[in-house]
Amino acid sequence: MSSDLKVLIIELEAKITDEKARFEVLITKLKQDQAEIDARILKLKQDQAEREAKKNRKFQIRYIQIAKKILNEEPIIKYRLPFLNGLELDAFFQKYRIALEV
Repeated sequence: MSSDLKVLIIELEAKITDEKARFEVLITKLKQDQAEIDARILKLKQDQAEREAKKNRKFQIRYIQIAKKILNEEPIIKYRLPFLNGLELDAFFQKYRIALEV
């Protein structure tokens, strides 16, 4: 009986070792998947920020074009350092002494 128990213990230990190895493989796979998902999320956030900057730039240009048409004057445009990840500029119209900040 004692030898039967020893055999059973050895078999169970072998199964436990196999299951541990299987779980380690699964954990490694899950960590890789999580890293890929994190990389995708980061790329999507960067892409979204770039799209917002382009969209803001289009609106800024459009506002200046509208002001040029209304005032019938070419503006002096001064670019400022970006604030909150957006391009900022000032358009000065000398004739009417108007500054357009976009």
